[in-house]
Amino acid sequence: PEQIVYYHIIPEYQTEESMYNAVRRFGKVRYDTLRLPFKVTAEEADGSVRFGQGEGSAYLFDPDIYTDGRISVQGIDGVLFPAEEIASESKSTRPAKVVTKARRGNELVPLINCQFVTFTLTILVICMLINYYFLFN
Repeated sequence: PEQIVYYHIIPEYQTEESMYNAVRRFGKVRYDTLRLPFKVTAEEADGSVRFGQGEGSAYLFDPDIYTDGRISVQGIDGVLFPAEEIASESKSTRPAKVVTKARRGNELVPLINCQFVTFTLTILVICMLINYYFLFN
């Protein structure tokens, strides 16, 4: 479940206006998500910003719920799933194990100092929005 939430978090400050300007200027924009290596695609559709592709897409419908210069929360009208994940679920194959090189503890300190509080607050806000959506719809 937390992987789904991570797919909805873009680790950069984006307001509704900046997203809309980007999709108008470039057509399609791919944003990094906290669920690596997946990216979410945004494009202009019906005068708004549409995230995802096909039936699994969602529109930006509640812009700038919360902004403070570091965090910006946008409301979409659906739950997004990575396209590659949907394809792999239909095949039902097990993913290969990924072996990573061990890191020293001091390399993680800058990430924790700079972004831990912001990501934690963003995840809490998104969880509250998901609860709100299911309670009133």
